[in-house]
Amino acid sequence: MDFQLTEEQVTVNDLARDIFSRNGDPQRLFDIEAGPERFDRVLHRDLAESGALGLLVPEEHGGAGLSLWQVAGLFFEQGRTLGTVPLWETLVGGVLPLVRYGDAKQQSEWLPRVASGDAVLTVAVDDLADARPYGARVRARSGVQSAGDGVALSGTAVGVRSAHLADAIIVPATDDQGTVGLYLVPTAGAGVRLDTFERTDRGLASDVHLDDAAAQPLADGPEEDRVDWLLRQVWIAVAALQSGISQAAVRQAADYTSGREQFGVPIATFQAVAHQIANCHIDTEAMEVTYLNALWRETSERPSRAAVHVAKYWAGEAGDRVARTVQHVHGGMGADVTYPIHRYMLWTTQLANTAGSAAWHLQQLADLVDAGEQL
Repeated sequence: MDFQLTEEQVTVNDLARDIFSRNGDPQRLFDIEAGPERFDRVLHRDLAESGALGLLVPEEHGGAGLSLWQVAGLFFEQGRTLGTVPLWETLVGGVLPLVRYGDAKQQSEWLPRVASGDAVLTVAVDDLADARPYGARVRARSGVQSAGDGVALSGTAVGVRSAHLADAIIVPATDDQGTVGLYLVPTAGAGVRLDTFERTDRGLASDVHLDDAAAQPLADGPEEDRVDWLLRQVWIAVAALQSGISQAAVRQAADYTSGREQFGVPIATFQAVAHQIANCHIDTEAMEVTYLNALWRETSERPSRAAVHVAKYWAGEAGDRVARTVQHVHGGMGADVTYPIHRYMLWTTQLANTAGSAAWHLQQLADLVDAGEQL
């Protein structure tokens, strides 16, 4: 693999770094966390006006027509400043399935609105069965009068991130033949009810209760295990986000320990501190290289299933280790909620169990290796 970034990747990364840095004031996070939406509308507007929300949208629908390979740095930069917008949820959980599996009508209805910032999408990926082939507890039925020409979904999608903001949700569901497909569910439709709660990272998620809710199947595109494909994209995006979070946390820890003195010298010069920060740096390098490897394999049509699990495992396992170490070396400041470092712990704890824990991904990896999959 060539680890040199392409021109498009450098441009996207620079654009994202500028937008998130301009909107990364920790005081703004306090204000957003105190609000009812937990949604940075100013940041979301800047992302839309800069074209960032349209990077994965095809050109004919008002976007740039780029791929996840070129755009993943957007999630990395979000992690560095903890920008409170449902970015991977909308772009990876919503736009990518619509581009790959949506029909012309679905694409023309939703993709321009996402690119302009007028629509938010999210995805239900935290309540799937334990192993391949992944199942879904939500049921899909055809011929239900309330669904018109579409399909009716019934059941509960658990813990859907930012569902209270979303105009539509991509929901995996099992039909009468036992096939798991992807369905687009407008949240304003009849039969959709949200029970919203606060997550560990102070964002909001919802248990989405569906009672013969009208849904549109995403039925075009290649014949493949669509849920497996979607999960791979989500795992890569979450790994990129966590990589950005961990690198920023380590940078803050290095700055803090370099300025904090005991016995007249910076505590960063103490071996016990320096070695811990060095180990964190090694962990963040491993997180970045594994997510880039998974991203490269997935977007270049190479075997990627094992690599994606490795990336998400490192994001969960090493991300948690880094967050705890960074919190520790801050001493009492790490427990001060007016000091920004605690947020990196909260976001990491939430992401560590998003779409599968580190232990779960390690088990999936073991199953794949046992079945003959090459790393």
